[in-house]
Amino acid sequence: MTAERSDPLKPGLLALSEEIVDLSDRLEEAEAGKDDRETHYCVKRLRSIGDELVDYLEQAGGDDLAFARFMMGSVCSLLGFWEQAESSYRGALETWPDHVGLLNELFDALVAQRKYAEAETVIRQSIRHGGETPLILRNLAAVLMHLKKIDEARIVMINCTARFPDDVESRAFLKQLDSPVSS
Repeated sequence: MTAERSDPLKPGLLALSEEIVDLSDRLEEAEAGKDDRETHYCVKRLRSIGDELVDYLEQAGGDDLAFARFMMGSVCSLLGFWEQAESSYRGALETWPDHVGLLNELFDALVAQRKYAEAETVIRQSIRHGGETPLILRNLAAVLMHLKKIDEARIVMINCTARFPDDVESRAFLKQLDSPVSS
């Protein structure tokens, strides 16, 4: 029954998902270029997509519901509604508990709210399911710094630079950790 109900929703959800990704890129460029008109358009359209997603959330079930929640979290994040983003991501995780992209988005929402202990738990879960990348390890080290676990952050970054020696940003991050100011 759920599959029958969710099939008609898929094309609309996929189209909205693609539009959210496009709007995210456009919004980032508009904000960087201080293009107020484009920023206003993107925000207005994201709000409209959020309204559309409310309707999908009422109709969807199973994977479609998880996907709609994930998308709602993305819209809320882009608009700076961090608590709502967190709630949406957590709802999606009920269906997709090991979805790395979802865990990483939840991490960002938690950090934006300064929920560093929860963010640490989520980023470690992401690492367990998706592995280590320089960005993920820098995120872990940054949250450890917020938690005043400087030595642990250093160890994470030493291991990161050993594993990814060509990653310039990780080397710079480690250098920042080793500076007297971060101690």
